[in-house]
Amino acid sequence: MIKIFTILLQTKDYEFIEELPSVDGDEKYLMQEDEETFRLLSDFSSTEYLLTTSDDMPDLIKELDLLLDQIEDAQALEHVKEIKELAKKCHDLKGSFLIITPFEVD
Repeated sequence: MIKIFTILLQTKDYEFIEELPSVDGDEKYLMQEDEETFRLLSDFSSTEYLLTTSDDMPDLIKELDLLLDQIEDAQALEHVKEIKELAKKCHDLKGSFLIITPFEVD
């Protein structure tokens, strides 16, 4: 089964800013089960999207840093680094949203 996870950066008015497409195998690291370590990413699943705000970004960035320490695959590492860059942009744009969605986006 191919999973499609898209990461979207949107303004507080839901205006599209930037999109990061899925990469093969991203479900292996984006969907986390450890709720203590990955408070935000553990809420994400293949059937629901994860909506985070600019205020959540410090926590999300910490979780992404933990993933960077665990991942060995070069493509996955690059993908997480790109997600982290979007998270930093979201943090700087107060009131914006970073959305990770398993649904196709038009």
